[in-house]
Amino acid sequence: MLRPISSVAWAALASVALMSGGTRAADAADPFSCRPDGNQQEMNACAVRDFRTADAELNIRYGEVMELLSPRMRAALRTEQRTWLRARDPGCKQASRQSEGGSIWALEFYTCLEQSTRQRTTALGLWKSR
Repeated sequence: MLRPISSVAWAALASVALMSGGTRAADAADPFSCRPDGNQQEMNACAVRDFRTADAELNIRYGEVMELLSPRMRAALRTEQRTWLRARDPGCKQASRQSEGGSIWALEFYTCLEQSTRQRTTALGLWKSR
């Protein structure tokens, strides 16, 4: 019988993924490095980096919470998470639509994704008490 991956394993897996080739591949594909006070492309790179970090943290929290829930509650959380995911990207596209096509669009879009993802990570903590 297979056992679910523990939260420690999820954290280790996420850490390895963030520190390994995935980060280097992203850097190689994007010639701009993050500089919060840099030019627009460098600020955009920061926004992408910050979103990826928030997304990794969300996935870790989701795994931790899923371990604590009964099978019925896991199904409910899975449904809620999928609903949230289906709405997140379109919501941020809508929020950043005024700058679409402009150089600031990526900054606005990825900042929205990061904020939404961090809010969802916080909301997942409420499942621990259910």
